[in-house]
Amino acid sequence: MSENRPTPPSVPLLFAMVTAAQLALSIFLPAVPDIAVNLQTSLTAAQSLVPIYFAAFSLAQLVIGPLSDKYGRRPVIICGMALFTLACIACAVAPSIEVLLTARAVQAVGACTTMVVCRAMIRDTCEGAAAIRVMSHFALSLGLGVSIAPLCGGFLTTWFGWRATFFANGLASLIILAGVLIMLRETLPPDMRQPPRFRHLLLTYLRIALNLRFTGYMLSISFASGAVQTFMAAGPIVLISNMGIRADRFGFFVMFLPMCYMVGTYAARRLAAFLSVDQVILVGVAFSLTGGVLQFAFGLIAINAPIPVLAAVATSNFGTGFIIGNCYAQALATVPPSIAGSASALGGFMQWGWAFLVALLVANLTHTSSLQMGSVHLATTILAFCMALILMLVIKRKAG
Repeated sequence: MSENRPTPPSVPLLFAMVTAAQLALSIFLPAVPDIAVNLQTSLTAAQSLVPIYFAAFSLAQLVIGPLSDKYGRRPVIICGMALFTLACIACAVAPSIEVLLTARAVQAVGACTTMVVCRAMIRDTCEGAAAIRVMSHFALSLGLGVSIAPLCGGFLTTWFGWRATFFANGLASLIILAGVLIMLRETLPPDMRQPPRFRHLLLTYLRIALNLRFTGYMLSISFASGAVQTFMAAGPIVLISNMGIRADRFGFFVMFLPMCYMVGTYAARRLAAFLSVDQVILVGVAFSLTGGVLQFAFGLIAINAPIPVLAAVATSNFGTGFIIGNCYAQALATVPPSIAGSASALGGFMQWGWAFLVALLVANLTHTSSLQMGSVHLATTILAFCMALILMLVIKRKAG
C-alpha cells in the first residue's frame, strides 16, 4: 500500500453496513404468499418485490457512484442509510401492493449506497493482495446477510406477520447508522474528488465499459450471481406454494445456501496460495455451471422435493464464493482511484441489471415444477462459464 493512501475503514463496520442492506434482499421472501393474500393481490405481483428492487438498485448505482466521487464517501453513505431506514418503515406500514412496491424501490436506492461506496472505499485505501483480502470480507458480508435473512424472516412471518420483517430490517439499519455516524471516516480526500458533469460522466462510463478486462470480470460476476437471483424470485413459489414448505422451514432451508457461498469464499482464499486469481475464478464458474446442470436435470425428471433443488443452488452458490471477491478486486484494479466510485457503480449496474432481467423473467413464468427455474438457472451459469473463458483465454491474452 502506498504511503499517501487514507487509513482503511473498519472492516467490521463495512461488514455491518453491507449485511444490513443484504437483509432487505431476502428477509421478506418467506412472506411472499402471505403478502399476496393480505394485500389482496396476485402471486406475480408479490413476486415483483424482487425485480423492482433489483431495477432500482441497478439504476441508482449510476448516480450514487459519481456522487461519492464528488462529495466524498462518508456523506453519501450516511444519506443512503438514513433513506434505507425510512424506506424499511414505509414498507412495513404499506396499505397496498402499489405502495409496497414503491417503498421497495426507495429501499433499494438506500441499500445500494453501502454496496457501491464500500467497494470504492476499499479501492481508495487498499491495493493488490490487501484489496483482495478486504474484498473477501466484503464478499462474506454479502453471504451473511442473505444467510440469516430468510431464517429470521420465516420466524418473524410465522409469529408476527409479514410486516415484522421490514420493521426488523429498519431497526437493524438504524443501529448501524449510529455506528457509521460515530466511527466512519472519509477515505476520498477533497483534492481527488471529481464533479459529476453529465457529459464527463457519460464519457467516464464509456471509458470504463470499453475496458474489456473490467467488463469481462463484471459480467462473470453478473451471470454467476444470476443463479441465486433466479432462486430468490422463484424459490418461494416452488418450495412454499408447490411443495408445501412452511414459511419458517423455508427460511431454515434457505439459510444454508449463503453458507455455501461463504464456504466458497473461504476456500477461494485458501486456494489462492496455490493458484492464480484467474484460475480460482475459473474453478468458481465451473462449480456454478455444475449447479445449473443439476437444477435443470432435476426439473427434467420431475423431482418434487426441496433438498435436490436446494443442493443445486448451493453448488452454484459455492462457486459464486470463488468469483465475487476476486472478480471485483481484479476489475477495480484496472481503473484509477479517482473514478473508482463510478467504476463500482457501473459494475453494480451490470450485476443488478442482469439480476433484474432474470428476476423479471422468472416472476412472469408459471411455475408448475422446478423445471422453469432450472432452465433459467442453467442459462445464466452457462453465460458465466463462457464469459470467464473468453476473458482469460482471449481478452487478457490480447492485452498482454
